[in-house]
Amino acid sequence: MMRKTNFVDILRVIVVFILVLPLFLAWIPMECYSHLLAENLVKGNFFRNLVLSFQELSITLVSTVIFAMILSVLLGYLSVLSLKIGHFLANVNNAVESVPSILIALFLYAPVSGALAKTSHSKSTILSLVVFVIAATVTVLPEAVRSISIPLADLYDKKYSVSFRSYGFTKNRILRVLMKMDIMKASVKRVAAGILLKTLVLDTSLGYVIQCGLGSTGTPSHTSPGALVAANRKELLLGGTNPEWFWIPTALLIAVSVAFLLILKKDKEEA
Repeated sequence: MMRKTNFVDILRVIVVFILVLPLFLAWIPMECYSHLLAENLVKGNFFRNLVLSFQELSITLVSTVIFAMILSVLLGYLSVLSLKIGHFLANVNNAVESVPSILIALFLYAPVSGALAKTSHSKSTILSLVVFVIAATVTVLPEAVRSISIPLADLYDKKYSVSFRSYGFTKNRILRVLMKMDIMKASVKRVAAGILLKTLVLDTSLGYVIQCGLGSTGTPSHTSPGALVAANRKELLLGGTNPEWFWIPTALLIAVSVAFLLILKKDKEEA
């Protein structure tokens, strides 16, 4: 049984590694691929746009998961430490969850849309990244905070509160000790995997919506594989000569999504 479990775990790691390769391969200099690519992938800057979109996606995922995880752990901890803060955060989380994530992202983009159009490409890219990280963090926080605060509160209320208090521990000190336990470390890992998956979905959706909205007026400042898929959707229509321009980024996005799902499933199985 142990050997079977180990084999399944090793196989899962290998599959996940293969599926997330697009995020790493995007950082290899494009010149290294020049002799491997078919002509239809080189023309029209398709491959260049594909690489740049996955570079942007990897930056977005890393930035969001770091920022969101810091806030999630902090807010989850505070919501258990203080009942007032916990009730306030619960009300805020319910309000946030009642609004679709794509609408939150578009709402936050609206005030800076003018600046994105007028500033240089490098500045607009940075500004777009900042806005998106904030939008993605807002949308993932409700579930992330709950996923940390609920198991932490269970540990505090049901198992360790009385014994720790008998030694004169304060609530703050007890919670700091509990946060270092394996069950809380596993919860943090599940939260991180969930944030990655939700951020990927939001990034793809937002890029697709913005690209469809702009049409032929320009490339959105929020570079995304989803925007590339939207830009090449016309290749599937009658007269389209390069349907692979649509299917390649779509397939790569599906692969990365499945990788995050496998990570999330494994963490839930270990919970």
